[in-house]
Amino acid sequence: MKKIINKIKTSIWLYPTIYSIGAFILSVGIKILETTYSDEMSLYLSTVFYTKSELAQTVLGIVASAFITIATFTFSTTMVVLTMYSSQFTPRVVENFLNNKVTMKSFGVFLSGFIFAISSLLFTKTSQNENLVISASIGVIYVIVGLVYFLIFIHNVATYVQASHLIQRLQDEARKKIKEYNDFEDKASILSKEEMIEMVKYKYFFDVYAHSDGYIQEINYQKLQKIAQNHNCIICFKKVVGQFISLETKILTIYYEEKNILDEIDIEEINKLILIGNKKTQTQDFSFTIQKIVEIAVKALSPGINDPNTAIHCLNIIGILLRDLSHIEKGYILLKKDDELGHIIYEAYDFEVLLDDAFSQIIFYGQADVSVIVVALKSLRIIKTKASKYNREIIDNYAKYLIEKQLKLSDDKLHHTKIKNEYIDLINL
Repeated sequence: MKKIINKIKTSIWLYPTIYSIGAFILSVGIKILETTYSDEMSLYLSTVFYTKSELAQTVLGIVASAFITIATFTFSTTMVVLTMYSSQFTPRVVENFLNNKVTMKSFGVFLSGFIFAISSLLFTKTSQNENLVISASIGVIYVIVGLVYFLIFIHNVATYVQASHLIQRLQDEARKKIKEYNDFEDKASILSKEEMIEMVKYKYFFDVYAHSDGYIQEINYQKLQKIAQNHNCIICFKKVVGQFISLETKILTIYYEEKNILDEIDIEEINKLILIGNKKTQTQDFSFTIQKIVEIAVKALSPGINDPNTAIHCLNIIGILLRDLSHIEKGYILLKKDDELGHIIYEAYDFEVLLDDAFSQIIFYGQADVSVIVVALKSLRIIKTKASKYNREIIDNYAKYLIEKQLKLSDDKLHHTKIKNEYIDLINL
C-alpha cells in the first residue's frame, strides 16, 4: 500500500487528474446554478459577468483553443528539459523536475482549463430566449489564471536548466535529510560492534530475508519498534536504506528470549514495514542526493561537456554536506525507550564509506586537471573543520592516499607545488 501511495504522489498525472476532475465538477455546478438559481444569482452578481449563450460559446471555444495550445507548448518544453537533464546532468535528476509542485500544478491548470471550457460548451444551449450565462466569464478568469501559471512555469524552467540552481536545490534537499538523520541519531544511542554482539549473546534468533529484489527505499522504524516492544525482542537490521538486496539477502535478525515468541510475531507484517522498490529514493537516504551531485560533477568532467567549473562547484557543495556528517560514529544505532521493553538496532552510516563514495569517481575522472584535485583537498579541509577525532584521521589518510596517487600521475613541478601546499594546509588544520 505504501508503494502505491508513493507512486501516486510522484506520478506526473496526479495534479492534472485532480484539477481536471475539479474543473468538470465546477462546470457542472455552474450549469446547475444557471438553470436552478438564476434569479437568486442575479441579486448578487453584476450584469457584467452575464453573457448571451451564443457569445458564451464563442468565448469558451477561444478559451479551449488557448489552453490546448499552452498545454502542447508546455509538454514540448518539458520534454526538451528532460532530455537536457539526462544528457548534460544525470538521469537521476529528471524526477526532481517532474516532482516539482509548480511544474505539476501548471500541467493541472492547463489541462483542467481545457476540460472546463469543453464541458461548459457541451452544457451551453442556445435558444430563442437567449438565456444569460456566467460560464464565459469564469472561462476568462480561468485563462488569466492560466497565463499567470504559464509565466511561472517559464520562469521555473529557465531556473531549473541552470546547473548552479539545480545543485543548490539538491544541496537543500540533502541538508534537510542530513538534519533529520542527525536529529534521529541524537535521540538514540550508538553501540560498537562488540557491544551489539554482547547484547544479543545467548539469545534465540530468527533471520528474515528480503521479500523481493530491489533497493531498500524506506523503513518504518516506529511501527517496528512497537512490534519489538510488544514481544520483548530485538530487531537487528543487517542492511541500510539505499542498499540493493535480492531475495536471498538477509535483511534483519530477530533476537528473543522465549522459543514460542515467533508464533506471535507476524513476519509478513514486518516485511510490509520495509519498502523495497526498483530504484533509490531520497525519502530516508540522503546519500542518494549526494550521489546525484557526484554524477553531475562526473558528467561535467566528461569530454563531451568539458565543464570543470561545475565539477569544482559540486566538490565545494559535497564538502559542505559531508561536514554536517563528519561527527557520525561507526557502529550501530540503538532505538529504545528507557521505560519500554524491546528495541531496534540498525547499522549506522560509515563516514569512511560516505567519503570514498563522494570523492572517488570525481577524482578518477578529474585527475588530469590539477584544479579539480586542489579543490578536492580544499573540500576535505572543509569537512575536517567539524570532524570528530576518529574521522579526522580518516580524512588525513584519504588526503595522503590522494596526493600520493596524484604525484605519481604528473611530473609537472608547478602542479606538485600547488597540491603539496594544499595538502599541508589540510594536515595542519
